[in-house]
Amino acid sequence: MNLENTLNYEKNMRNYNKTIGILAAAIALTAGVAQAEIEGDVYAGYSTDYIFRGVSLAEDIAEAGVNLSTTCPLTQGTLSAGVWYGSGNDQSGLFENQTISSIGLTKEVANYDLSVGFINYDYNGGTQIGTQEIYVGASTEVIDGINFGVTAFFDVDANESLYVEAAASKSFEVNSSVNLNLSAGVGFYDGDDNIDDGFNHWFLGASLPWAARENLTVTPFVKYVQTDSDYNSGISTDGDEVIGGVRLSVGF
Repeated sequence: MNLENTLNYEKNMRNYNKTIGILAAAIALTAGVAQAEIEGDVYAGYSTDYIFRGVSLAEDIAEAGVNLSTTCPLTQGTLSAGVWYGSGNDQSGLFENQTISSIGLTKEVANYDLSVGFINYDYNGGTQIGTQEIYVGASTEVIDGINFGVTAFFDVDANESLYVEAAASKSFEVNSSVNLNLSAGVGFYDGDDNIDDGFNHWFLGASLPWAARENLTVTPFVKYVQTDSDYNSGISTDGDEVIGGVRLSVGF
C-alpha cells in the first residue's frame, strides 16, 4: 500500500469512526429507558443542485438518510440523531460525495423551542475538507402559524468560523393528505478565511408533502437561492439558482 492510499484509508477510517461515534452517543443517551418510544424515518431523493449555505457544490444530487428521535429521560425534551448521504456531479473536483451526521436536543421553554447539537461533515473524495460544528438555536410561532427561528453554527474544527441563519416558515393544509410548506431565510458568515464576513445569501422555498400511504410521504420541492456577488474568493458560485427535486420518505 503506497503513502497516498494509506493516508486515504486513515482518513476514511476517521470519518467512519466519527459517524459511528455520533450514533453510539445517541444510543447511549437513550439506554436504560426500556419503554421509550423511538420514532423516525428513512428517505431517498433527488435534487437538481446541491447548494450549501450559498455555495453550489454539485449538480444532480442523489441522497439518502435516516432520522431518529425519542424523549430524553434527563430533560424530557426531544433527542434526535440523523445521518445524510449525498452524491453528485461536480466538474471542478471539489465534491464527490458527502456524509453529514448529527445529534441534537430540543426543549420547549415557555413558548420557545430551544435546541443544541453537534454536526460532523465528511467529504469522501474531492478536495473539500471535513469539519465539525456545534449549534444552538431558538424558534417560536410569531403570528397566525408563522414560525420564526435563528440558529448559530460554530465551526470548532477546520474553519473556526460562525454561520448564522434566520428563517421563517408557514404550513397550509391543502387537503387531508397534502400540505403546502413555505419558507424564507437569510444567512451570514463570520471568521472563515475562504468566505467574506457578513451577509452571504437569502432563499425562498416551497414543498408539497403528500401522504401517499399511512407511513409513506412523497415531497416535491423547489427553492430559489440568491448569493451575494462578493460571497467568497475561494469557491465559485453562480449568484442565483433555482433548485428542484423530490424526496420519498417512510416513517416508523
